[in-house]
Amino acid sequence: MRSFPSEAPARGAHHVADFLSIDGLHKVYQSGRKPITALQDVRLGVARGEFVSIVGPSGCGKSTLMRCIAGLEPITSGRLALDGVPITEPPDNMGVVFQRDLLLEWRSILDNVLAAAEFHGLERARHAPRARELLALFGLADFMDRYPRELSGGMRQRVSICRALLLDPQLLLMDEPFGALDPFTRDALNAELQRTWMATGKTVIFITHSITEAVYLGGRVVMMARGPGRIADILPIELERPRGLDVRETREFAAYVSRIKETFRELGAY
Repeated sequence: MRSFPSEAPARGAHHVADFLSIDGLHKVYQSGRKPITALQDVRLGVARGEFVSIVGPSGCGKSTLMRCIAGLEPITSGRLALDGVPITEPPDNMGVVFQRDLLLEWRSILDNVLAAAEFHGLERARHAPRARELLALFGLADFMDRYPRELSGGMRQRVSICRALLLDPQLLLMDEPFGALDPFTRDALNAELQRTWMATGKTVIFITHSITEAVYLGGRVVMMARGPGRIADILPIELERPRGLDVRETREFAAYVSRIKETFRELGAY
């Protein structure tokens, strides 16, 4: 059985060999005469190939943290690095998937995926075979010439994931990508994402409001608190891979969910 970095029980926040390193990160917004601290002293190390879930209530800074990691917002202080290189702009070896699919309605599905190459000034023709391969992997081989308006919400989100993977990024950031989907589609995409992660070995940071989703997908679950946004606890998830959806009915799974809920109750989030 393949060994995955995310299954390691380490609880330390930061290690020298981490692929993604967040050390003492602060993010402060200037709002009128009173500054607002969105993130305070965030410390987290993520190993190459790890799948980390981040969960927390609204307003705890999950999305702000993701935008900082993506290089879309500057940090106020601290250190943020990917593979040893400080993040000051969007890294080339990173893909991002948002809750909204952000597809271009006037372009075909294939052209939407290839937009990632165009954004980086790369030749479309060179990346077209990879785009077709990804769409086939996500069950969209018969929809390449269709337009976004012809697809369901789940299919549209699959396209956005394909677009994020086109340039073979080493880190994939996902900000509540399945939050707006119905439970059946969400379950299917959770299983599909796990399969893709196991096949590719990408490093994944997955943000969600769902504790169940966080436990099912993550090798570790990072719990964030608000007022200001910070990491309250980190829980390793030692459930065997691959995880079928029925793992959610087991006592072990329920114990992880209960542990996380108890942490949030202590923080006043429930």
